Amino acid sequence: MPLLSRAIILSLSQMIGMLALPNNGAAQTGEIIQSILGRPLQSAQVSQAYIHADGSLEGVFNGISFAGTWTLEDGKYCRKFTRGLTGAPICMTVTAEYAPNGAVRAVIFAGPGGRARFVVGQ
Repeated sequence: MPLLSRAIILSLSQMIGMLALPNNGAAQTGEIIQSILGRPLQSAQVSQAYIHADGSLEGVFNGISFAGTWTLEDGKYCRKFTRGLTGAPICMTVTAEYAPNGAVRAVIFAGPGGRARFVVGQ
């Protein structure tokens, strides 16, 4: 890509305040998940959601409190609900939206059932 094109793309991403980068495998998925451990995740339907370093997860989906477990497998984030919500375990790809300073601002989980975008809190 020509230097001018890269400069324009970088400038535009800074103007909108974030840069979305694709997931390039297990290392990046692990880095993204590591960066959001213990931080609140929120979407239109999910509040007070957390992914914890001990392999547990919890949150509230449309008023229903849920809990579960998570692992990293073959470069994907895999989760299983154990309380509140039902459904088969599922593995998803993970991408992140980054602020100009490099901090993860949002994460997108994509699996067989669709995509979910979560804003990452402090």
